[in-house]
Amino acid sequence: MTTHSVDYLLVGGGLASATAARTLRNEDVGASIAIICGETFPPYQRPPLTKGFLGGTLDVSQITVHPAAFYSERKINVVLGTHAVHVDAKAHAVRTDTQETIIYRKLLIATGASPRIPDLPNAELRGIYYLHSIGDAIAIRSAVRSAKRAIVLGASFVGLEAATSLHALGLHVTVIERDLRVLSSLQAPVLSDYFAACCKERGIELLVNCELRRFVGEDTIEAVVTGRGELINCDFLLVAIGVTPNCEFLLDSGIVLNNGIVVDQFLQTSDADVFAAGDVANFYDPVFGLQRRIEHWDNATRQGRLAAKNMLGRRLPYRDVSMFYGDLFDVPYNFLGRPDDATEMVERGSLAARSYSLLYLKNDVLCAVFSVGRPPEETSTSEELIRQHTNLHASKNRLPDLHFALDSLPSQTVVILQGGGALGAFECGAIEALEEQGVVPDVIAAVSIGALNGAIIASHPGHAAAPLAEFWRELSIAVPEALSPCLHQAIISWHVFCLGVPNFFRPRWWRFPNNLESLPPRWTSLYDPEPITRLIDRYVDFDALVTSPVRLLISAVDVETGELRIFDSYVDRLGPAHLLASGSLPPGLPWTKVDGRPYWDGGIVSNSPLELVIERCGAVGKRVFTIDLFSGTKSLPTNLLEVMLRRDEIVYTDRVRNDLRLEEYANDFSELVKEIMSHLDAQTARQILQKPHFIRLMGNRAPIHITRIELLDEASGSVAREYDFAAVTVSRLRRQGYRAALAALARSRRA
Repeated sequence: MTTHSVDYLLVGGGLASATAARTLRNEDVGASIAIICGETFPPYQRPPLTKGFLGGTLDVSQITVHPAAFYSERKINVVLGTHAVHVDAKAHAVRTDTQETIIYRKLLIATGASPRIPDLPNAELRGIYYLHSIGDAIAIRSAVRSAKRAIVLGASFVGLEAATSLHALGLHVTVIERDLRVLSSLQAPVLSDYFAACCKERGIELLVNCELRRFVGEDTIEAVVTGRGELINCDFLLVAIGVTPNCEFLLDSGIVLNNGIVVDQFLQTSDADVFAAGDVANFYDPVFGLQRRIEHWDNATRQGRLAAKNMLGRRLPYRDVSMFYGDLFDVPYNFLGRPDDATEMVERGSLAARSYSLLYLKNDVLCAVFSVGRPPEETSTSEELIRQHTNLHASKNRLPDLHFALDSLPSQTVVILQGGGALGAFECGAIEALEEQGVVPDVIAAVSIGALNGAIIASHPGHAAAPLAEFWRELSIAVPEALSPCLHQAIISWHVFCLGVPNFFRPRWWRFPNNLESLPPRWTSLYDPEPITRLIDRYVDFDALVTSPVRLLISAVDVETGELRIFDSYVDRLGPAHLLASGSLPPGLPWTKVDGRPYWDGGIVSNSPLELVIERCGAVGKRVFTIDLFSGTKSLPTNLLEVMLRRDEIVYTDRVRNDLRLEEYANDFSELVKEIMSHLDAQTARQILQKPHFIRLMGNRAPIHITRIELLDEASGSVAREYDFAAVTVSRLRRQGYRAALAALARSRRA
């Protein structure tokens, strides 16, 4: 028995492993990566097996995820024809059926599922096939050559797609389904009836509400006997009655199993170093609030990518809405969401016209959509409406009208809060005005002082103005009013340098050193932030933040790795340390440790974190209010201090503009792809338009409506502006923020 080690071991040769391997290599160029594949083919796409591959129009090279050279060029070791037979999670070891032991640092299990075998007499007869692998499809193609009659057991998507392909090859096909209707998982009689009619139009025989009693034959299947006593002859039979997850080899591993491998929203198993993705993963779905297992191509792709990032320590939650794509009777369709608890259905358009969607509503909230021939923008918007639990009661009477654009429904209100020290008082005034005008955020993306403001707002949803104003009153410094701006700057600079800001930070030099670490040569900051920690505890209700409808995203920079870390109130149990980490700007303040990692101010990387919202919440249907503390044009600096001040302003402002430029580039590429699509034949274009990858890249282009609330006063450009916590300055900034927000709202309404 041989033993070797690898950083990342991926067990399973499907789409989830291939996607995970690519992500791991992109983000960790020096790591060792290995994939264990049970089949003798490298990872490939399974959906084409029932269509082009079974029909003979596609070969193996056309359905592989990546060519073989992809893996060798990226030093990803793909081990074919090998199965894992045992996992010792404590020892971080996997044993294979080739008598090899592989020691891993992180393990991903993506072993997929196997076809369910019917519990009927003679189920072992030759001529009974399952269609789940390239080998299965090749065997069926061989059987077709000498066959005239075929039975397909199960009227699922896979069963009907396979029946269509077999019929196209010249066979008489009978589909037998135990449920009352075909495609019963859709829970929509209108759809079942439509596809049943499509079967009959093409000469595919349907037997629904029909149980099988046994398979008939000596060595090879010759017929089946139904519960009605009918004998139906066949030359071969294809079983398509579902699948079971491949996790038997984990029974004594200590990893929790229940209808697959139980994982949390980070796709992490009961063992911290073991993850699972794809068909085998029974994951917590925060969109619907339950554990579920999904057997979709799109789900495997997205979970593989996410699992890889979490293996790297990112802790990103799986908050995607599952999207199933297929092409049945040349009708490309999408099915997304979960229809199980729907209380009402609304039809848009016509199936006959190939422009149709069925909206599943639960108490006026969209929970699932089936669509044919609808624009990618509509499908992408539907995904976002499901994710955000958007109530459609006010617009329900307009939903049947195809001309009513779903992306016109406001999905989320977002507030972006920047860092800027004392300038955060401007944000306080702006929030007061927004709240008065009925603008309550669904999401707050914040950094530095904005993170402190954001936490107060999110923990007091809808009535944050009062506690926020009181917080800033306590931060204010009572200094004498000066006769001139220059004198005021001198006074406030002297005060902060010598005494700090009493309720924010205090100088280290007034503390007597009690050990070597507290001597000046060992300092890593000039000030101690202990006072603001006490203030945070008084004004942020961290228990309320856990259940708040307002999602808070804050950023900080890992001092050792230089990577940006997002703390998310939907994911993390936030506390004072998270807020302090986001505002620990060196060299004034020391880094703050969260879960043992040292963090500095997130504004070092991005001071206007719009990208946090897009990454975590998508880009569709956002109404964004960005409170801009470092806006555009200023007069030329007159001294070195003003030069450095203006340099920082330009850097921070460019971050805001860069986020918007990236959106513009994405829209430009979208227009280019649309132009290319216009040159394709109609059927090919329809198929591409319905693919999940296309929808998520091209449909997620609904404009983000940004309202900028800008701090424009030239006086804000004083050298002391970020640490000018004088009561008179804080009061002035609050008034400015209030007026600027009202003016911005008025401009937005006129636009």
